[in-house]
Amino acid sequence: MVNRDRHDITFEMLKKAKSGKNKTELMRDVNLSYSLAKRYLNVLISKGLLETDEKHRFKTTKEGLVFLKKCEACPLFKWIHEK
Repeated sequence: MVNRDRHDITFEMLKKAKSGKNKTELMRDVNLSYSLAKRYLNVLISKGLLETDEKHRFKTTKEGLVFLKKCEACPLFKWIHEK
């Protein structure tokens, strides 16, 4: 298994939540424990990168989409993830 840093996990969570996911789906898709998922979700919501809807599904905000685009445009980020 590849070690991931917080940027990788954040990027994955925002990418997976574009279509809207509940907490369990995100935990499974990003491969996080409950405690880690809860911690990341709280931070991403407080920073305005994720939001919840009336069905308690997490969705990437407009600011989160901008963050994803900036990450994808970064040459260093591309270099690290090319394998």
